Amino acid sequence: MYGNCLILQSGGPTAVINNSMVGIIDEILSSSFTGKIYGAIGGIHGLLNESFITLNNLSIQDRYRLRCTPGAALGTWRYKLTPDDFENIIKIFKRNNIRYFFCIGGNGSMNVAKIMNEFAKAAGFEMVVIGIPNSIDNDLLGTDHSPGYGSAAKFLVTSVLDVKMDMASYPESRRVTIIETMGRHTGWLAGACALAEVSTDNDQLLIYIPEVPFHLSDCLSRISKAYDEKRNTVLVVAEGLRNEDGQLIQQDIEYDILGRPKLGGISSFLKEKIEEHIGIDTRSIALSIWQRSSIALASKADVDEAYKIGKEAWLYAVEGYTGVMIGIKRNMNTDNYQVSYEAVPFEETAGKERFVPQEWYDSQKHTMTEKFKEYVHPVIQGEMLIPIENGLPAYKRII
Repeated sequence: MYGNCLILQSGGPTAVINNSMVGIIDEILSSSFTGKIYGAIGGIHGLLNESFITLNNLSIQDRYRLRCTPGAALGTWRYKLTPDDFENIIKIFKRNNIRYFFCIGGNGSMNVAKIMNEFAKAAGFEMVVIGIPNSIDNDLLGTDHSPGYGSAAKFLVTSVLDVKMDMASYPESRRVTIIETMGRHTGWLAGACALAEVSTDNDQLLIYIPEVPFHLSDCLSRISKAYDEKRNTVLVVAEGLRNEDGQLIQQDIEYDILGRPKLGGISSFLKEKIEEHIGIDTRSIALSIWQRSSIALASKADVDEAYKIGKEAWLYAVEGYTGVMIGIKRNMNTDNYQVSYEAVPFEETAGKERFVPQEWYDSQKHTMTEKFKEYVHPVIQGEMLIPIENGLPAYKRII
């Protein structure tokens, strides 16, 4: 198909999202494609305002630097598109002869791509629409895991290990530390911290995820018991914790432009409850955007898969696939970790959420099962060598 290509980075950025963009660009440049490769500046904002940048001339060095740069290099923006917006976007595609559209992001972004594909068909405009998963929340259906998750998980596990080493510096201490992870509705990130469990240490590691109702009284009892036994407690909590009625633990919640609760602060809330009810001094740590923006602790497996899935997206596009997301499929018939890539119709993934299976959570010990650890362990493997200048990471910007 003739025409040009447009790449959109959408939703929350990750440490590896630029790898998917570069994967698309590299594969296109190695093909016979002669059109323009555009990037939408500022995500959906750039798409609506026809603000594009040409990516064809990025040098090999620039593309390498981008692969070692966290955050969305093209920019991103959270905005709820209206039917009028979609109609205007199709007009923009026509004016710029954009025949290939790649949307990189989470489940909300896949829904945008799905609707975009439907509007293009309704308008009789021939184009290819491909979704590329990239999300630290790991809540996308249609893929074994999302690029971005492995690196965020590795960062969080390392953070827990670091905190535990600090606590261990004080013999016979009885410290309580709460670490808050992202995870609006799912506990994939919080659950990954179970990899920090060491059978030989005396610490108590408790993990609470949104899929399982949180009971404050039980949590306080476990902390108090460990305190009496002169043991440290590390409490890992997902930001979207809910009670048995399905209500968020936190109160006075505000909402964002998409109508979703603005989460964050559960660690401070629980710190107050612990100190109020059982009088134990408690630290709270909200790692916030660090868990999605740290490339120094990125998983090499995650980086490589994010790059490869971008390359695969172009290969599927030239084969004529459209209205699909490229998913990762894990080979379960081998002892070694291996993946392949497949086209998944938007109808199976767009706007839907993938939750941690109940059987992967140990409700008695409030931690994750060995099955969950076996799932996460391969995606955090390998380390990145980041370009350094004057002792600091040499990141690359586009906009």
